[in-house]
Amino acid sequence: MKARFLLLSMTLMIVSSVWAGSKADGKEKVVTLKLMETTDVHGNFFSYDFTEGRAIDGGLSKVAAYVKQQRATLGTESCVLLDNGDILQGQPCVYYANFVDLEGKHLTADMMNTMDYDAGCFGNHDIEAGHPVYDRWVSDCSFPVLGANVISTTTQKPYTQPYCIIERQGLRIAVLGMLTPAIPMWLPRDLWSGLRFDDIVESAKTWADYIQKNEHPDLLIGLFHTGLKGGGTNGYNENAAEEIARTVPGFDVVFYGHDHRRYCSSVKNEQTGREVLLMNAGAGTTHVAEVSATCVVSDGVVTDKKLSGSLVEVKDYAPDADFMARFDADRQAVIDYVGRKVGSLKEPIHSFDYYFGSSSMADLLHQVQMAKTGADVSLVTPLTFKEVIPAGDIFVRDIFKLYRYENRINVFNLTGKEIDGALEKAYSLWTNTMTSKDDHIFPLRTDDKGRSMFAAPTYLLLSAAGITYEVDVTRADGDKVTILKMSDGTPFDENKTYSVAVNSYVGCGGGGLLTEGTGISMDELPNRIVSTSDKDLRQYIMEYMSEHDGPVEVQPLSDWKFVPADYAAPALQRDRELLEK
Repeated sequence: MKARFLLLSMTLMIVSSVWAGSKADGKEKVVTLKLMETTDVHGNFFSYDFTEGRAIDGGLSKVAAYVKQQRATLGTESCVLLDNGDILQGQPCVYYANFVDLEGKHLTADMMNTMDYDAGCFGNHDIEAGHPVYDRWVSDCSFPVLGANVISTTTQKPYTQPYCIIERQGLRIAVLGMLTPAIPMWLPRDLWSGLRFDDIVESAKTWADYIQKNEHPDLLIGLFHTGLKGGGTNGYNENAAEEIARTVPGFDVVFYGHDHRRYCSSVKNEQTGREVLLMNAGAGTTHVAEVSATCVVSDGVVTDKKLSGSLVEVKDYAPDADFMARFDADRQAVIDYVGRKVGSLKEPIHSFDYYFGSSSMADLLHQVQMAKTGADVSLVTPLTFKEVIPAGDIFVRDIFKLYRYENRINVFNLTGKEIDGALEKAYSLWTNTMTSKDDHIFPLRTDDKGRSMFAAPTYLLLSAAGITYEVDVTRADGDKVTILKMSDGTPFDENKTYSVAVNSYVGCGGGGLLTEGTGISMDELPNRIVSTSDKDLRQYIMEYMSEHDGPVEVQPLSDWKFVPADYAAPALQRDRELLEK
């Protein structure tokens, strides 16, 4: 089967007299290598969506078929396979491996070992799984999981191997692995206890220099779970791949991930003047990012390099038969798991309703959070867009549709003014300031298929229960929200302290909702946490439903609306029609 190459394919000529690394034989020879990257797999192992019960385009099973073909064609000694993190979260199969099937080797490690990965690195969602999961995964992998800037606070050294040397056809390939340092603003501290995450650019400078001086590689490869550029909040340089390639000397290729955007281009390093390839396979294993490197070696020295990058689509490959047979029992176990009944619903839940006012999806999340914590106020964000959870029997797969991440529940002590500030921050992302009845109520963008989408990440569109409030879309940002009263009719007091339940992503500072919105610093934020749940919210939703003898009736806890009605109502209808297309 012939692979289809998408987006961009390019060839760069890099000529240099660089580090010695090949065994000298007195002759000139040409060595051709293929470097392949997956990233942001998010549990897409079997080319099957366990929540929807249907085949999907990507999956490690299809990547396995492609990689097997490349090795058969080029030879194993000419191929290198790397993964760029965020593999321990996503599809129910990896959740099952993380938290349900705790016997034997971790499924993810077993699969990656079977595919003969040469190296991997941490992603933020791998850390999100917690120490017992990622420590087990690292231990079970037969290849190094790299993390040069993931530092043990006990030893002050990298928690895992910082880099590795891969030898192919006499060439030394150094692979440096690192992780975006923004973990503390996304994840509860116990998930990364004993660790810190150093700045990724400064770490790249330190380790690139060390590797070149001490290892003398023929190729230096960055394997970085960080986005291309921009987008950082709370002082974290979250997305730094382009900055590293542009400012840190020595890299031939920077493979990256995290932002889920396929990319194949280059940037000139400011110090060396050499072009550095920037490669991102994108999310979901629909593509493999690959680099073909042709090196001319003379008397043991690489005298000439030609590097070409491309993105290969794998959707037309059949899942590898050996891979599928090897893990068939695991696949069936996950099918049985997601098919377990956890309860029933009296009325259907339409997640799309969340974005237009009070909704049953928000109400269920509020209901679970408040039942679990007894908080005065509940804050929730949507983690799905257009899912429908039908009335009647509800199964594990339905809860994965409703809530897609392993966020836990934080309880904070916040003043009324701080609650208002968090909501003001959220609704400044959620709504425009309408000056005409013909304006859009929402900031919208168009995706690559021409569909209208929210401009802001929907997981930052925070709403509340326990209070009654209005959002005036004709007012300026920071002055849109008016909290009228507590839901029990008592006055809302900006100076009073309330207990507030919120998911741990927001609670750790994600999106700046509880920092930029409230004025609480990142250093102070953990001190305001009263408690953090032991399990993720998805587990509590399942437990809540299973505790009911009959169908769960979602209580109308949300009590808010967009005003004024003569502006908001027609604008909501117009924008809803655009977003529904």
